[in-house]
Amino acid sequence: MKQFIPIIAIGLLTGAMIMESCSSKKKRDDIITVNYEKPEPQGPIRSDDYKDSKPFKWNNRDYVCTIERTASDSLPMVKDETGQLFIDNHVRVVISRSDGSVFFDRMFTKSTFNSYINDEFRKYGILEGFVFDKVEGNEVRFACSVSRPQSDEYLPLILAVTRMGDIAIKRDPRLDTELEDLPVAEEEPIPEGEEETEP
Repeated sequence: MKQFIPIIAIGLLTGAMIMESCSSKKKRDDIITVNYEKPEPQGPIRSDDYKDSKPFKWNNRDYVCTIERTASDSLPMVKDETGQLFIDNHVRVVISRSDGSVFFDRMFTKSTFNSYINDEFRKYGILEGFVFDKVEGNEVRFACSVSRPQSDEYLPLILAVTRMGDIAIKRDPRLDTELEDLPVAEEEPIPEGEEETEP
C-alpha cells in the first residue's frame, strides 16, 4: 500500500502542474481591450486669413493683382463625418492698373463654382485655394480649389478674367482626375457687335 502513496503524490503534482500551465496559457491568451472614446468636436474651425499681391504685365501694361481670403461667419458652415464644423471662406480679387485705378474687383465664394463641383464637395467642401496662375492671351487666369477641410481631397478649377471683365470657369485638366462626369464650362463669348476694349 505504501508503494502507491508516492505514485499518487506524483500524479497529484503532475495534475497541479498541468492545471497551472493551462491557467497561465489562458491568461496569456486573454485579449486586453481599451475603451475608445470618440473625440468631441471642437468649436467651429476657421482657415487662416491670406493676402497676396502680384505685379504682372497684360497687353503691354502693368497691373497688380491682390487676392485676399477670409473666413466668413456669414456663409453656411460645413460639417464633416465626425460632426466637426468648419467656417467657409470668401475670396476677394482686385486687379488694379499702374495708375491705381481698379479694372476688376469681385468677391467669390464656393457657390460661384457650384456648377463645376459635385454634391459631396458642395456639402462638405470649402473654398480654400485661390492663387494667380498666369496671363494667357486676353485672359488672366487663377488656379482655384474647393477642398474637404483638413484633408488632401480637393477639386481643382481654373477661373479666367477676360479683357471685358467677365469671368469664365472650367475644370483644371492638369490636376483633375475626379470630375470626369461633370460638364465642362465653356468660356463666355463676347456679345456680337460689342468690341473688346483695353482693360
